[in-house]
Amino acid sequence: MKSWISALLLSALAALPLCAKEQPPKGGEPKDFRLTTTQDILLDNGLTVTFIPYGNTPKVTLRLVTSTGNLDDGGKDAVSDISYQLLTEGTQSLSARAIAEAAANMGGQVETAVSTNSSFLQLDVLSEFAGEAASLLADIVMHPKLEQTDLDRAVTNFVRDLKVQKSQAQGQAVEAFYQAVFDDHPYAGVFADEKVVEALTLEDVRQFLGNNLVASRSHLYVSGQFDRSQAEKAIRDAFAGMPAGTPKEVAAPSPSTEAELVFIPRDKAPQSTLRIGLKVVDPSHPDYIALSTMNTLLGGSFSSRITSNIREDKGYTYSPRSSVYDLVKAAVWYQHADVTAEATGPALAEIIKEIKRLQNEAPAAEELEGFKNYISGLYVLQNSSRTAIINQLWFLKSHGLPLSRLETYVQQVNALTPETISEMARKYLKLENMVLVVVGDESVRPQLTEVPELKAVYQL
Repeated sequence: MKSWISALLLSALAALPLCAKEQPPKGGEPKDFRLTTTQDILLDNGLTVTFIPYGNTPKVTLRLVTSTGNLDDGGKDAVSDISYQLLTEGTQSLSARAIAEAAANMGGQVETAVSTNSSFLQLDVLSEFAGEAASLLADIVMHPKLEQTDLDRAVTNFVRDLKVQKSQAQGQAVEAFYQAVFDDHPYAGVFADEKVVEALTLEDVRQFLGNNLVASRSHLYVSGQFDRSQAEKAIRDAFAGMPAGTPKEVAAPSPSTEAELVFIPRDKAPQSTLRIGLKVVDPSHPDYIALSTMNTLLGGSFSSRITSNIREDKGYTYSPRSSVYDLVKAAVWYQHADVTAEATGPALAEIIKEIKRLQNEAPAAEELEGFKNYISGLYVLQNSSRTAIINQLWFLKSHGLPLSRLETYVQQVNALTPETISEMARKYLKLENMVLVVVGDESVRPQLTEVPELKAVYQL
């Protein structure tokens, strides 16, 4: 926007009479989520298949989710990412172009994703092609071509993106935070080592896929509109030859976190990137829903307390955010903010003030009610697509939760009291256990000593 237009708008706004901020209309009664009836089958090789009739659109999503990912790299950094990229580069009978054309002719495309604990291959196609989609997906999984030229290209692209991420302040803060929080656990590894990635071989990829992309670690979800009997027959035929492999267990990290300050100098940085947090309970814990609700009120939404304070009132930052980030058998709570350099200390002081205020004073019932309605409404929206239902079902499976959790979640949120929210802040957000990462110019370091709580906890 041009400067003179901005000035004109500001003048016009200044001329308006001052009045109380208009409140949004009161939300309606939160509605429970009702899960459609699902049906499971187990193939002889250990592959579980879940059929999810959903919606009225004549489309179906097939997603093969496997309990494997970056956690299984085993010293071969990024082999999981590279392996899943190569799966779509061709099979023994189909080129990459032929795979793409086959998917397009069914009204969809092949997608892959790799995360810390799980990875997937997916096809979203017209309902009439459910059987053909299953056959194509199985061919990609069981008969990958794996050629050197594709590996070289995938590695080059990955390393280029990796260098960009490592050069950014946000990436540096994330890496330092998880290294400090998880110490020697594999969850501490955020970024791959470029040299290790460049040394990956086709044999490394074959070993990774052979050990991890197996039936006993996988779950095929079929969500949407489809002919159940035809889809089941096609899946049984297509995936019967998938190697069974062996299940795996993830070791839980130690529960304790010691307070630690990590300062990463960034010469002449106009802003500081902040991340403060610690390990908390994972989704399988009875406190998790209350903890997550507490986070939403404190800093996890646009109208949350920390956001209103340091964004709206103080203008220290544009997009602060707190979050409960889930992993298998672990989770962390953290507050993130990119603040102007001169506001580094003051922003941290306000974050701590809001944490302590919630610990010492239960929120008003009306304030909590607004966040309950927000969470309940958002939850229903998060379950309103074929892929969203798959996401929720895999979440339950990976954390050992019952299906009933989906339908009782809204009830549990709305049963929470202000006192419980305050208790969660006291129980889990202990400053003496928090890791604080600051990425910024050296000139901001003295500001940290001006915050009494930081000075005491981190012995500044």
